[in-house]
Amino acid sequence: MDQNRDEDRRFTEQVGLTDVLDVFDTVSGPVVTSDDVANVTGCSRDSARRKLNRLHDQGRLGRRKTTGRVVYWRRENAAPNRVNTDDTIFTDRPSFSSGHEALSEQVDELLYQPGS
Repeated sequence: MDQNRDEDRRFTEQVGLTDVLDVFDTVSGPVVTSDDVANVTGCSRDSARRKLNRLHDQGRLGRRKTTGRVVYWRRENAAPNRVNTDDTIFTDRPSFSSGHEALSEQVDELLYQPGS
C-alpha cells in the first residue's frame, strides 16, 4: 500500500479500524498478530499494533502475550464502548472541521457502533 502525504507532507492514514477487524476474516485461526494485520493491510507493524491496541481498549478485542508475541481475538459478546450521540456535548455545540481528513476518520471510528 502506498503511503500518501497531505499538503503539509505528513503521512495520511490509509488503514482504518474496520480494515483491521476484516483481517480476522482473511487469516486462518481464531487469533491475529500485528504481523498478520501488517501483511494483509500493507501498513507498518507499529501502526498495526497501535490499531489492535485501540480496538482492545474499546473492548472489541481480547489480547494475550504469548512467547514473544501478542495475539488478539474478537470479543463477540463484549459490547464496544458506546457513545451517546444525543448527549449535549454533541448536540449543543456547532459542528466544525479540523481541516485534517485523517482526524475526521478517527472520530468516525470512535463513534462507530456495529449493528446500529
